[in-house]
Amino acid sequence: MKRASWTAFLLLLVLFLAPAQPFAAGPERIKKVTTEIINQEIVVSAELVDGFSREIINDIQDGIPKDFYYYLLLKRKQKSWFDEEVLARTIRYTVKYDTLKKKYAIIQTDGERVVESTVDDIETMKRLVAKIDHVPLAPISFLKSRNRYYVSVKSQMKAAKLPFYVNYFLFFIPFLELDTPWADSDILSINRGG
Repeated sequence: MKRASWTAFLLLLVLFLAPAQPFAAGPERIKKVTTEIINQEIVVSAELVDGFSREIINDIQDGIPKDFYYYLLLKRKQKSWFDEEVLARTIRYTVKYDTLKKKYAIIQTDGERVVESTVDDIETMKRLVAKIDHVPLAPISFLKSRNRYYVSVKSQMKAAKLPFYVNYFLFFIPFLELDTPWADSDILSINRGG
């Protein structure tokens, strides 16, 4: 009997402390995933749909920095097995609001490359963070002829740091404010015959 009440208590605790998911993992949270070959590079573009809830906007405007992650996977299709991951890349956007200057700082980190920009209004900030545009993924030398490839894209935003005691007891629960399903591009293949 004690074990059942302890389990019920833990479940209630998890339900109350887990952040509300304004982003149910539903269809098409990432859209327009496209791949192109430009200057012998595979480049990827994609858009995030409804990435900013009222809570996220309030946190940003209260001066709490937010990190948006885009995960990109280059995969090779296989007939009778799971598709093979050939390459992975992560793009991070950090958004900070300066409450004195009333400006949004956006820092895009892509490996060792860091691009910083500042914008005045929230709509411009949301437009910049809600997409990846022509991000170089890999040289076309990664592609082998006669194989079929595609790119999968996912976005996440992790919640702000939790108090130590909550994090200690609930370490097994991922506290994400945004977690989209994977979205795939069309098939990308290359013929090197001429």
